[in-house]
Amino acid sequence: MTSVLMVTFIMMCMVCETVFSLPCLTNKSKEDFIKARKALTNLEDFLKSQASAINSKVQALDTDLTSMEANFKRRQWRKYNSHCYYIGDDTVIWTDAERTCREIGGYLAKIDDSSENSWIQQQLKNASIKNYHWLGSTDVVNGDWRWIYDQTQLSYKNFNSGRPYPTSNAYSHSNNCIMMHYSNGNWLDNPCSSSLPYVCESNFCFQ
Repeated sequence: MTSVLMVTFIMMCMVCETVFSLPCLTNKSKEDFIKARKALTNLEDFLKSQASAINSKVQALDTDLTSMEANFKRRQWRKYNSHCYYIGDDTVIWTDAERTCREIGGYLAKIDDSSENSWIQQQLKNASIKNYHWLGSTDVVNGDWRWIYDQTQLSYKNFNSGRPYPTSNAYSHSNNCIMMHYSNGNWLDNPCSSSLPYVCESNFCFQ
């Protein structure tokens, strides 16, 4: 932006030098020159205001990122395979759990293999609330289970026998969110309106 202001200033100097080097100016030429100089001045003022606005936005973004990093560090995130995990100690519905995870710099956990599942289950054993915990999968289209993080289908699954309910079962239309039990790491489909603790995951670790 500074380079743009410099170019504008140079243009104004060139115009002034050219005009004032002329031996004589008609009234019409003077008016045209005054209009051109005013237009350049207005352009300079506009560019300055834009630079100020951009600078304010950059500062606000920096403040938000700093706050997010501080918030991230303040919570008890646990590192596993370059990802970090946070075990929520409050009980909320599934959508609120996902919103909370996003607000603190992550997302409801996406589990890619049995090793990750086992590791998370061990963390839940030590959690303050011994219960099921929300994971980040739901079937917006009944029977099509996907991870909310990237909308990919489940490549790894650890459901209890008979779960999730088949689409022919009436319960399948109301049990649309996945939870994990702390004792064995098994998953069940459950109504998203239930209040449960949750597991957040983040691709970035400030540890």
